Amino acid sequence: MIRGYEPAHLLPVEERGRIQIWPALCAGFLAGFVLLIVPRGTPWSALTFFSPEVMGRALPMNWGLPLLVVWVIHLAVSLIYGVIISLAVAHLMRERAILAGAAIGVGLYLLNLGVVSLFFAELKRGVEGGVLLTHIVFGLFAAGAYRGLLKRRTAAVSSS
Repeated sequence: MIRGYEPAHLLPVEERGRIQIWPALCAGFLAGFVLLIVPRGTPWSALTFFSPEVMGRALPMNWGLPLLVVWVIHLAVSLIYGVIISLAVAHLMRERAILAGAAIGVGLYLLNLGVVSLFFAELKRGVEGGVLLTHIVFGLFAAGAYRGLLKRRTAAVSSS
């Protein structure tokens, strides 16, 4: 037996259902940052770190947006997505939360597709598979990051 080993203590039920906003924002930021480094969720994508893209969608060069502004927009969308995913997985255990994050990523993709179709039709260029993969990877990463970043009670506090 390993000295000093204690099994993981679960959060009390009343705390598992509530969202913790700071871990939710951090999870969204971390997942968004990873997708800045590895656009479309795969290193084999045609996009690079310096490609103007927001959540897997390449923005047209004729929009004239500076790369820094595109990154800020991407990270702002990531923060919003991170909070939405965190709200949905706050009551789930880690493994189920990660799977639910992928499913929510698909839902966010459908919402994104609807918004793009209505307001920015020029962004739909037949590469929806890559955009869908980006949302799934984001959901997986954000849900796992949120569950990992949650603050838990210490064993001394939870045993009283």
